[in-house]
Amino acid sequence: MSVLNKLLGMLDELKEENPELANKALLAAETLKAGIDPEEIENWEEEEIEEEEEFDDTYVVVSTEDTKRFFGNKEKLDSDLLDYGIYMRDHEVKKTLMLEQIEKVRNENEQFLRNLRENYKLDPTSAYSMEIDSAGSGNLAFVKE
Repeated sequence: MSVLNKLLGMLDELKEENPELANKALLAAETLKAGIDPEEIENWEEEEIEEEEEFDDTYVVVSTEDTKRFFGNKEKLDSDLLDYGIYMRDHEVKKTLMLEQIEKVRNENEQFLRNLRENYKLDPTSAYSMEIDSAGSGNLAFVKE
């Protein structure tokens, strides 16, 4: 019943504060009272409405459980960040090593092709492409462009 009393009290305040809405507030109050025992309606004005205690949020101590959970999550986050950092460092080192290996093999292959051009006495001023021998041997062939 206290909710109804609060609502009716708020409607009375609204009628006083804003006369333009007085008719609507009165209609709303009558609608609320329509399904209530008449004795309860008479007593609603006599009941004191408890005011909620004002909440002071200037200094709020968090519970032990919530504090432990926060620090547990913080430790997990720190651990995950450390693991990620180690992974990225290792990944970068491995990436660098692999790129260096790729570059080494590429340079060796280019040198090998230059040596082949010299060994087969190809014209150093001409351009050649590499193909598989059309005779079906599976060997490479230099084709002058």
